Amino acid sequence: MPSESFYLSSIVKKLGDELKVDVCSLYTLNHAGNQLRLVATSGLSQSVLGVSMSVKQGLTGAVARTRRSLSVKNPSTHPDYYHIQGSGEEKYQSYLGIPLIRNEILFGVLVVQTVRPKMFFVSEIKMLHAAGYRVIDSIAQAA
Repeated sequence: MPSESFYLSSIVKKLGDELKVDVCSLYTLNHAGNQLRLVATSGLSQSVLGVSMSVKQGLTGAVARTRRSLSVKNPSTHPDYYHIQGSGEEKYQSYLGIPLIRNEILFGVLVVQTVRPKMFFVSEIKMLHAAGYRVIDSIAQAA
């Protein structure tokens, strides 16, 4: 039986391919609700897998705190931008993060990024949310 990390990695890879984005990453929220951990990525350096950050840090933290989707062009210029050392993310010019919520419980954040500046269409945001529900099932089973 494939491992949980293999399954999550295959989901983010497939989703990234479907949306034609350069990066698709999954961050899960710890039980205390104050840390996000990068558990799967397609596009960022694999060396940053397992890195944690506070929900008070970065665009991804802002998505977790507000529980709202966030789409940003030129994310490195955004006041909430937080660089994860060694990720290689500084070259990406667009960011879309969605909260993974079910029954008012936040499980994590799903993020896509592109090298070229892009505004995400409503249909792409909806597709990411739909994929997020599949991811929540896997996260919930692992918890």
